[in-house]
This record gives sequence, C-alpha cells and structure tokens, in this order.
Amino acid sequence: MSGTVGERLRSLRTSHGVSLSELSRRSGVGKGTISELEHDLRGARLDTLFALTTALGAPLGALMPDRGGGGDEHVSGASVTAVLLERWDLEPGPVEVYRATVNVGPQRSDAHAPGVEETVTVIQGRVLVGPLGAPRELRAGESHRYAGDVPHTFTAVADPAQIVLLMHYPSRGTSTSTNTTTEEGRDHHDR
Repeated sequence: MSGTVGERLRSLRTSHGVSLSELSRRSGVGKGTISELEHDLRGARLDTLFALTTALGAPLGALMPDRGGGGDEHVSGASVTAVLLERWDLEPGPVEVYRATVNVGPQRSDAHAPGVEETVTVIQGRVLVGPLGAPRELRAGESHRYAGDVPHTFTAVADPAQIVLLMHYPSRGTSTSTNTTTEEGRDHHDR
C-alpha cells in the first residue's frame, strides 16, 4: 500500500466503509486522535496502531512507516520498539517480520484479530513473552510461537533484548481463534 501512513489509515477506513465514530467505537481510540493520525501518524504508539488495524481487520504492517522513507521508521509501545522489515502475502495468510527492542518493564498487548499468531525469536538478551497467564522466558537463540488473539505480554529480563517478531495472519475467511491449551499451560503453537 503506498502513500503516507496517515493516508493509508484514511484509505483503510474508507475502503471498509467505516466512519471515524465507528472506528473509534471498535478500536477504543478517540475520534479526534484518529482524525489527527489520518493527517500525520508520527508519534503514534504501537498499541494504538494495533487497536486500529485490529478494528479494521488489517495487518499491523498496513500502518507501519515504510523502511528507507527518510523518516522515523520505528513505532514504540510501553516496552517494545519495532521496525517492519518485510511482509509476504502467503497462504493461508500474510506474514510480517519485525525487528524489535524489548526493554525491562511489561508491555501488555491486547488480543489481535482472531487467528493471529506470533513467533518471537530472541537475538540478544532474555525476554518473557506469551499469553498473560503463561508467558515463557526465552534466551538468545530460542523461539516461541503463541496465539496473538489473546492478551499477551513482552518484557526483557534484566537488560534490553533484541528480538525478531513474526506476525502470522489468518486467511481473510478465518473468523475464529485456533488457540487450544494443554494441561501444561502451553498452547499448541509451542515447537
């Protein structure tokens, strides 16, 4: 999708036939904030972009700044600062790759659209990631795949950490979560 990030937000909203008021209701983001973001998304928080894209049924990358655009390419949340590296339109659905820094201090991420899954691979440091009730501690070289359509958390253990985050989106026809929990508290995505 081309254009500025604000233009992309406006285009997504109008292509879905959603008014500012309706998007505000669906996402929990104020109508005035959405209007401002449609004109200039600089300074938008990661949680705000997730709320908007989830409400519109779009991948996060649809609103992330373009790499190499000469501007600020990262978006930050409470503990996570992320840059979109690549996006592939695959079957059954799109996959996005992010480089992220995770700082000490929890970042709670609300549930994304049904069927979204995340894979975190730690490049440097240690992180605690996964569903709120059952996060896992990972060290450099370790990965964890979990349901992103339930509330989940990110936090670095001791020092900031570097991770690669894959966002796996379901096909457009998918409308329910694929998450199932085992007795050990791990979901079926653990590998």
